[in-house]
Amino acid sequence: MLFLDRADMDKRFRVLRQELVERPTSNELRGWSYEAPPIKPLSTSLRFGVGELASRYCETLRDIYLRRILGVKPPPSFKMARGIAFHEVMKAALFDIKRFIYEDLSSGGKGLLASLLPRSESIGFDAVERAEAALGSRLGEEDRRLVASGCSNLYEFLVIQGAAALDRTLSKYPHAEPDSVVNAAVPPVSERKVDGSLVGLSGELSVDIYTPYNAIADVKTGEVRSFHPLTLAGYALALESEEGIPVDFGFIIYVKLEKRVPSFTIKPLIVGDEVRREFLEVRDEAYQIITSGRDPGKPSRCPSFCPYYAVCEGGGV
Repeated sequence: MLFLDRADMDKRFRVLRQELVERPTSNELRGWSYEAPPIKPLSTSLRFGVGELASRYCETLRDIYLRRILGVKPPPSFKMARGIAFHEVMKAALFDIKRFIYEDLSSGGKGLLASLLPRSESIGFDAVERAEAALGSRLGEEDRRLVASGCSNLYEFLVIQGAAALDRTLSKYPHAEPDSVVNAAVPPVSERKVDGSLVGLSGELSVDIYTPYNAIADVKTGEVRSFHPLTLAGYALALESEEGIPVDFGFIIYVKLEKRVPSFTIKPLIVGDEVRREFLEVRDEAYQIITSGRDPGKPSRCPSFCPYYAVCEGGGV
């Protein structure tokens, strides 16, 4: 499955399943228990994005006050643009690989490389333009070139991985139809849409990767942060509320493009009681800030990597 090696994943799941037996997730903290506290949202009309709650750069949740009450957006930054652009590339690569398999399966991995690799440069600049459109701000020329180059490298890497996965699948299943090949060679669902409204979240969330193991994965392009597991808790609750099936396992995939070939670090974890409770507490606290309209104030020490750092510390608000 491209950057998720199936054999490696099987080993990781064996360890996680044992941990889950020792520390099972409470039924009251499953998304399908949305009719009773603590899952039941305090409001059916006020909904949050998972990232809005889970990105806890600010421990007092002042970012939510600034965004929701004062209408202040964080200043666009290079890191924001890079993160959006990388996600656009991964989405484009998976779509292109799947489309090729459906249209030209007999050409195999070599044909896939010949068809898609020439597109890498244009894909890179398209991703940058999409990121700029999303942020409403244009990068400087040097930053544009840097992000576009990284995007092109990432696209090429994913296409090469896709070609290898395609050939492995064709070698093992020579009579497989395109739909079966896609299922075996490519992540089953990327950008999985899910309605989180029953648990107080947006009605159109997007999960980066949803696997047949009932596990979810979230792709990060920046530094490792302690609050990243909250993202998985939010998506797990939303999926459980919509599908009624347990989502016990999660992976945070960190992508680095410091060299020509990207590197991936995978952090597996159980989406257990502790992280679910923490996510729900943030959700309810955010609701109270918005309904009261009160400024929770700045934390005792603002991290310089907070998207709102320049706003709070620069005297903007």
